[in-house]
Amino acid sequence: MSHKPLRNTLLKCLGLGLSAAFAPSLDAATLHEAEAEAGKPAPTGIELIAFEAPGCVYCPMLRRDVAPSYAASRAGKTAPLRFVDVNDPAAESFRLAAPVRMVPTVVLVRDGVEIGRIAGFVGREGMHRLLEGLLPPE
Repeated sequence: MSHKPLRNTLLKCLGLGLSAAFAPSLDAATLHEAEAEAGKPAPTGIELIAFEAPGCVYCPMLRRDVAPSYAASRAGKTAPLRFVDVNDPAAESFRLAAPVRMVPTVVLVRDGVEIGRIAGFVGREGMHRLLEGLLPPE
């Protein structure tokens, strides 16, 4: 019995929370403000995809500490949040600038194409602050 898939998942998870990386940075001038209702797709096709994996210690923390306040935030109204298992074939439907190497990683996409990302868990306040930097100005 091989433990390689579990080991790979745990290795991705271990790097979380220790650092946050941005790749690529978002060109806010190219985005338009979306007036989306929470939980519904944004009219502009902007979404925030949270990539997670089974066994990740930080993924439930993202759901618990960030997701509840996210929907009511400006970011949540602009880019609805959706969780995707990094191992799910649906994860391959996005055109990412680089592979997801750690979980959780949140990726801002427009029509499925990456326009910005935050890798790792940076806490509720950190996540909201960093997301504001990815979005176009009000």
